[in-house]
Amino acid sequence: MARVTGERASAFTSAELERLVGGVLPQYRLLYGPPDQQVSAHQKKCTWRAITKDVRTLGVYGRRSTHCRNRWEDLRRWARNTAEAQLGMLVEP
Repeated sequence: MARVTGERASAFTSAELERLVGGVLPQYRLLYGPPDQQVSAHQKKCTWRAITKDVRTLGVYGRRSTHCRNRWEDLRRWARNTAEAQLGMLVEP
């Protein structure tokens, strides 16, 4: 359930980001594998809950799975945009 107070969640700390990346990378094929892999939404949800539980052990902020999943997607987008910008700089004279 969403908080009603309207407060923003605190930014992810570097320790939380390390835990997040360390939790997602071993499960990457399960979460983002080929479409013919036949992984159910329930399996993916359980995987994100396990990753979130590991991030929450740091006790910085009570993260939810949606927080962790959205932060991971933000990191993926940032990496993709950075790589595209770097490759664009190399291709154009």
